[in-house]
Amino acid sequence: MSRLLRRALLGVVLGALIYLAAILYVDVHATAAALADFRWSAVGLALLLSSLNYLLRFWKWELCLGWLGIREPGPGNAPGLTRARSLLIYLAGLSMSVTPGKVGEVLRSLLLKQSDGVDFTRTAPIVVADRLTDLIALVVLSLVGIAEFQEFQDYLPVILVTLLLVVAGVIVLGSPRLCHGLLRLLARLPGVDRLAAKAEALVDASARVLQLRALVLLSLLSIVGWGLECVGYWLVLRGFAGADASLSLAVFLWSTTTIIGALSFLPGGLGATEGSLAVLVARLATGVTQAIAVASTLLIRICTLWFGEVVGGLALAWLLHRYGDGGEAETTSAEAP
Repeated sequence: MSRLLRRALLGVVLGALIYLAAILYVDVHATAAALADFRWSAVGLALLLSSLNYLLRFWKWELCLGWLGIREPGPGNAPGLTRARSLLIYLAGLSMSVTPGKVGEVLRSLLLKQSDGVDFTRTAPIVVADRLTDLIALVVLSLVGIAEFQEFQDYLPVILVTLLLVVAGVIVLGSPRLCHGLLRLLARLPGVDRLAAKAEALVDASARVLQLRALVLLSLLSIVGWGLECVGYWLVLRGFAGADASLSLAVFLWSTTTIIGALSFLPGGLGATEGSLAVLVARLATGVTQAIAVASTLLIRICTLWFGEVVGGLALAWLLHRYGDGGEAETTSAEAP
């Protein structure tokens, strides 16, 4: 079995163990009772909204490929890259969502090199732009809840820290002169000179996808995409008998706990996102017992994170079958899960 697929499966096993422990902690019978009257149509709608979010994020990937001129004729480019193959490559990256900060999604750049010969350093910055604009979107959505509910202002420091990290990332990575200067300093250190030389090729690509116009457009798409997942969570939560929560509360809960999971830098935010979401929804929503809190949290994570893992695993298996595992050695050295 491919090493890439084994890594994805390890994340699935880790998540299953965490979820099993949560159910056992609450009580299997209580969780089963909460699910007995659950409206399962809510899960179908949440899966549909997650699928729309993936398509919006694929649009972000395509926009970045266009800005970087990947399909333009010329050496090192991929003028023959079809939308269908690009979609498969994008979806395959979802199989690496259960990595710290989702940095494993840089797999897309490795697969694009394997399939179309595009140098890894040209497209790897797309992952950075994707992560930064996702954080911008989550901050915006969280602020909606904080502005509406006074009791949420205790979480404002978490939002501000995230915003400062995003601003710092954009300033550093979006400034070629500053980046090249930092790399020249690093190149003087023994053992770092080769790594710094390779990173030089990343700088110009990063600057192109982190321009203000690009950031605004990518962030707007992220806001819509993450907003769809917030609606999905709201539908799942209201699918439980007796549970009641406003859409604005669901938006705040989902976006803020996703930020907490991202800042934890745990694989896929596992444990941090689920734990904070289950605690907060039980405390802030009406009619939500501890069993409903855990069950709703696990269901929405299945509809978002784990649904993407399954779709990504299938796409990755097809691509590895089509193009082979020749990129695995490079993956081991370049990927940073």
